[in-house]
Amino acid sequence: MKKIITLLLIIASFSVAQAQKQTDDGWRNWETTKCYSNIEYRMKYVGKNGEQHHWQVQFKNNYNSIVSFNYHITDKLQQYNITTHRKTLYAQKFSEAIDVYTTEEDIYLFVDKASLSPYPDKLLDCDH
Repeated sequence: MKKIITLLLIIASFSVAQAQKQTDDGWRNWETTKCYSNIEYRMKYVGKNGEQHHWQVQFKNNYNSIVSFNYHITDKLQQYNITTHRKTLYAQKFSEAIDVYTTEEDIYLFVDKASLSPYPDKLLDCDH
């Protein structure tokens, strides 16, 4: 019994170390979007390359079905739209890191027009 508890503690320590490594790697914590509680995102500031700031963004789908949505990345004051794309994620999956290059160091991300299909039809209402 003692060996089993020791083994479980080692496995738990490894899991915590892996989670810590992920956040130590520069990724911010997962955040829910302003409108949809089952779509999360996180960002990572990679650094400055010449005059541009390099960011990475990931999305996570907490729905039990496929979801698609638009995402917009703007400067912090929302004066300049840096990018707008549509993303589709399978149930309970997260995206690969998406590279974003900006002239501003601070960026703002928002998600809208979510649908439980790969197409922008039957759009979901905001749930919070």
